[in-house]
Amino acid sequence: MDYANLTFLVLLFIKGVLGVETSSVKTLEVTEGDPVFLDSCVTKIQKDDKVEWKFGSRVIATIVSNSALLYDTDDGIFAGKLQVNDQTGDLTIRNPRPKHSGLYEVKITSVNSAMPCKTFRVAVLDAMPKEVSVKVGEPIILQHNIPDVHMYDVIEWMFEDGETAIARINKQISKNPSYDEKNEKFRGRLTLDQTGYLTIADSKTTDSGLYKLEVIGTNLKGNRNFRVLVSEPGLSTVSIVIIVVVIVLIAVAVFIGIKCCNKGKTVV
Repeated sequence: MDYANLTFLVLLFIKGVLGVETSSVKTLEVTEGDPVFLDSCVTKIQKDDKVEWKFGSRVIATIVSNSALLYDTDDGIFAGKLQVNDQTGDLTIRNPRPKHSGLYEVKITSVNSAMPCKTFRVAVLDAMPKEVSVKVGEPIILQHNIPDVHMYDVIEWMFEDGETAIARINKQISKNPSYDEKNEKFRGRLTLDQTGYLTIADSKTTDSGLYKLEVIGTNLKGNRNFRVLVSEPGLSTVSIVIIVVVIVLIAVAVFIGIKCCNKGKTVV
């Protein structure tokens, strides 16, 4: 076999290997409410091309013969939120919520060939932390609104620094929660259940701060933030306002009474 034929076979092998469809995953993090733009990387869709967008295993949008069709999931989370460009195949998710986090995939097929699928891992983050206020000694109960939490393998709660988990469930190892035993701050006061809810017993003012929840699955990821304020027992703002108003009314009544008495004495 001469050199030219050997080179041809090597190039043919490389082409065959490189021609195999592959999926590259691009990760996007957006703030809740900000639009998610997923590009198909196609400048112009041909008339015979078919474009298919999936969320997980469910088809949410297609383009056939330059005609776009949008589909919702069974739980209706995409109602009025999807927009697809029938010229380029780009998909936009308007006003997204954390429940729209997950894996998105686009596949473009023409008559003679198919482009490699392109995959996006989207994480929609809470715009503002949820405020939780309790009095000293009351339990702090942090309840998230992440749907289908059973689909996630790892549940982690972190405090302030967001680096060390104070409570964790790793279902791949055990369904029982584990806690950071080195952390004296929360020792013996944490309870993490299978729903991902975290309870902190016998709260203290030092428990005030930012708590971060992260749930991780095979193709899913979700985040929630909670701003906790633990205050000393005392009169509420409403109670203080009511007391001040009552004192003012009493003072006015006394003043009017004294003024009337003095007027009566003057007449006599």
